Amino acid sequence: MAKFAPQLLSEECFGTGDYPCDDTYSPKTGKIIVPVSGRDTSYFLLSDDNGCSFRKEDRKDSRHEKYRELSDGTFLALGFPSLFADKFYDYETKEDIPFGLCVYRANSIEDILNNRVTADFITLNIPGLTFGYGDSGNRHTGCVSGWRELSNGDIYVTMYGQFRDDTTLCPYFRDNSDYDFYLYRTWAVVSHDKGKTWEYVTTLADCQTYPIPDVNAEGYCEADIEETSPGHIVCILRTQGHEIFSPMYVSHSDDYGKTWSAPSLMCDWGVFPRLLKMQDGTLVCASGHWHTMLLFSEDGGNTWSEPFIVEPCDGLWDKSATGYTSVYESKPGEITVIYADPKEGIAENAPDGKKRKVYRKTFRIDKA
Repeated sequence: MAKFAPQLLSEECFGTGDYPCDDTYSPKTGKIIVPVSGRDTSYFLLSDDNGCSFRKEDRKDSRHEKYRELSDGTFLALGFPSLFADKFYDYETKEDIPFGLCVYRANSIEDILNNRVTADFITLNIPGLTFGYGDSGNRHTGCVSGWRELSNGDIYVTMYGQFRDDTTLCPYFRDNSDYDFYLYRTWAVVSHDKGKTWEYVTTLADCQTYPIPDVNAEGYCEADIEETSPGHIVCILRTQGHEIFSPMYVSHSDDYGKTWSAPSLMCDWGVFPRLLKMQDGTLVCASGHWHTMLLFSEDGGNTWSEPFIVEPCDGLWDKSATGYTSVYESKPGEITVIYADPKEGIAENAPDGKKRKVYRKTFRIDKA
């Protein structure tokens, strides 16, 4: 593998904020929306040139679904949590619990910015789905993770949560909180008709079939996918827990997501992987937690570079980068990363909840 040597071209700070990750991008027009929120702050970062430059627009409420542009030029987003959960079902039920999926549609970036969107509510049957806990003590019945429109027209979606068969307990939450957390699994659903109807496909990874060495990990979650060639999908999965190093894993499918390889080690740490296929075929993964980082693959995700540290930041969760980023190929061979980092806020003695600031860095991706 070539040695990747990103060269910093430019950078800027947008001010206090957090979690700049639920972005909407239109490759056909170059328009981007990156929502940013935080204590007493809420704004959008907007770009008209594929992320070469951004302007800041204050918003009373920057909550925003992550839309993707479909091949027909329209936009689709999927709600993160289930619409049902404890509103209709008892926590102790032995029934399968359907997932309430919200499908949002819009015709343009401008319609999204002005809330001219429609919403459909889908009841999705997922065999074995049950109540579990999230890592913040919240009860839930799974959530949507990464998704793509594939070359065959399918909309393929990864999700994570707990099934009744998930019995691997995480000691961290029992020791530090007051609830039992069973490690996540990741599964997939698919639509063959642009999101009108959906069906369960398969489990990609669970901790009973593929045990994780450190049981204080959180299980297979926050997956993102990218189709590198027709039918071949690469999936990166988080396992990292609150204050431990546990790996990201990679899995491959050669049949449009019907079956998947066993997960293999991709990087020793990281949360919320974001995948991007560059114009030259290079795969980029943006992630982080202790630091913000980029990883590269030039063979379709089979092997990966060592982490390139976008911004070093050693520290525990409340004093570290989140790892929740947005990433773009702003020009051929150039990568722009939007991320949150607390070092300046810590140096300024900012109060909790206002330590992180949001930054942009653009790199030229050289190969040595």
